[in-house]
Amino acid sequence: MSESQPFAGIRVVEFGQFVAVPFCGQMLADGGAEVIKIEAPEGDPTRRLNPIAPGETRTFLSRNRGKHSLPLRLGAPEARPVIERLLGWADVVLVNFRPGLEKKLGLDPQVLLAAYPRLVVASVTAFGKAGPDAGLAGMDIVLQARSGTGGSWAGVPPRAIR
Repeated sequence: MSESQPFAGIRVVEFGQFVAVPFCGQMLADGGAEVIKIEAPEGDPTRRLNPIAPGETRTFLSRNRGKHSLPLRLGAPEARPVIERLLGWADVVLVNFRPGLEKKLGLDPQVLLAAYPRLVVASVTAFGKAGPDAGLAGMDIVLQARSGTGGSWAGVPPRAIR
């Protein structure tokens, strides 16, 4: 990678799947960061959405180019030393888990920052960390539907649909 890239020399560990965190990790990789994507041993779920080759889909490739993939069962006790080593190596940690899982895995921002104060931690949730829906899981399409920000339908601006 060229040193002229804005994120050259930045090391990122990505604990994410589907859209938000993988897209963020990809933008960092595109800018020169070294990104290690942690996947379940069976792979990110988007690897199985209409594959064009074994383990490769347009969806997966469109959000994960330029990354290194590391299969790891995060809940397994033998994964913890690997996670700790990665956290010690990283400058940035990206996380998007369903509510409660990051805490169960010891990857919530407060725990990470207490142990690794130099980290930049980005934790994405569907409905935020506080509020009436904070405990709900969700994905992009759910948020668009609930908020009314899903764009237009059949070329009609969203204001006209209401």
